[in-house]
Parts: sequence; structure tokens; C-alpha cells
Amino acid sequence: MTVPEKTWTRETVRSHLHALLGEHTQATGAAIADTSHLVGDLGVDSLGVMEIVAAVEDSFKLTIPDDALREVETVADVAVAIESRLEREGRLAR
Repeated sequence: MTVPEKTWTRETVRSHLHALLGEHTQATGAAIADTSHLVGDLGVDSLGVMEIVAAVEDSFKLTIPDDALREVETVADVAVAIESRLEREGRLAR
């Protein structure tokens, strides 16, 4: 699910992230909320996390450093990581 490079808002980041995660958690059928833990609630394993990171990087046209992944546990954590990188690049609207 690739979206052309554009300026994002926090709402569009989260909406797109939820849709992207839905593609990777179809088998579990888990409901996705900002408070959902990737591993505990959505059943994402380490390989799944790597697939999601690759999809996020491709979809949002950014790079998430490995050290940032250590701090990511919930959907909201992923959204914040995306938003902070987009903001630094001037691609996050206020």
C-alpha cells in the first residue's frame, strides 16, 4: 500500500498506519488501536515486525533506524516514530 510522497497530518499517518498493519495482521483478526501492542495484542512476531518496518519505510518514503525499533511497542509508538521523522523532513503538516 504505497502512497505518493506528500505532506502528511497526524490523522492521515495513523489512518494509513492502521490500514497497513491490518494487511499484516489479517490472520489474527485482531482489532487495531493506538494502544495495541504489536506483539502481545496483534500477534506480530519478530519477522512480522521487520516486514511491517519495511512496509512503513516504503509507504512513507522514510528510514527508521534500528535503534528506534527498541522503543516501539504499541501502534502509537510506531505512529510517533513515523511522525517525528516526517516532521524532521518537513513532510508533516501541523
